[in-house]
Formats: sequence, structure tokens, C-alpha cells
Amino acid sequence: MKKFYAFLAAACCTMALSATTYNCHIKVTVNGYVTEQDQVKVEVTRNGDVYDLSLKNFVLIAGEEAMPVGNIEISDVTGIDEYGYTTIIYNDNITIGAGDDPQYGYWYGPILGPVPLRLVSRFTDTALSANIDITMGDMVISVAAFGVAPAESTLDGDVNKDNEVNIADVNSVIDIILNN
Repeated sequence: MKKFYAFLAAACCTMALSATTYNCHIKVTVNGYVTEQDQVKVEVTRNGDVYDLSLKNFVLIAGEEAMPVGNIEISDVTGIDEYGYTTIIYNDNITIGAGDDPQYGYWYGPILGPVPLRLVSRFTDTALSANIDITMGDMVISVAAFGVAPAESTLDGDVNKDNEVNIADVNSVIDIILNN
């Protein structure tokens, strides 16, 4: 009986809290200088009508040089659903956290302290656009992100969502059963 209630609670939490990761192309403009990057992950988590958005391990790249900035995480922003997409707007100070990408030993974001940040993001379950402006004195870093969420597998029995039905799915089911 205990397992049933634990399963029921987990199911309720899953329905209330959902996250979508978008694979994005970003265009970063700093004082008129533009760089672009592909395969940057932006995650949006929904909890009712409140959203969190995170751009983890953000790195400014200029030619061969990389300046690891850190994790930009915006929390508890009320979303507005209209015209088939959700819009979130944030305009306040944030402290950029250290990233966790092991190829960088030092992250500049945390030493900046609170910085003014403006975010406007529009998204659906499958696509996202976001504009982030970070102001530091006379310098403005503008990040434009455009991306899509990978399609989920529609194969029956594809428990681990790798677009294949094989022994790995059987192992996933056994693991679920044994750990619940």
C-alpha cells in the first residue's frame, strides 16, 4: 500500500512539474561585436503557471578566446498563455552562478555580484525564442536564443526514449520496478 501512495504522489508531482530542454542557436552581441554558438541548451521548467528558465554554463566566445560566465537561472516567473504560446518576462537583478562544465576552472559570473537582467521569452512545447540583456556598467550583453525541443519517441515500448525498442528498455522497466 505504501508503494501505491508513493507512486500516486510521484505521478501528481510529475503532472504539476514538467521541464523541457531546447537545443538552441544563440547569437551574442557585446558592444556591437557578434558571436554565434550552436547546441546551447536552455531549459524551461513549469510548475502550474509559474516558470523557471536556465541557461547553464554560458560562455562568451570571441574568436579563439572563451570567457566562462556561468549559469543564468531565472525562477518563479508567471507565464502568460496567449496566441498558442507562453510568454515570460523578467526584469530584475540576478547573481550569475558558477557553471559546472569541467573544461573551465573559473567562472566570472559569481564575482560580478547582482547584475541587471531583462528576459523576454516565448515558447511552446516544441520551440523557444528568448532575448536576454545583461547590463554591466556601459556594457550590454545581448543574448538571442532560438531553439527546438527534441521530438519524443513515439515507439511503443521505448521506455528510455532512445528511439529504439531493445534490451535497454527491458532493463529500464526492471529498474523502475525494483526501485519503486
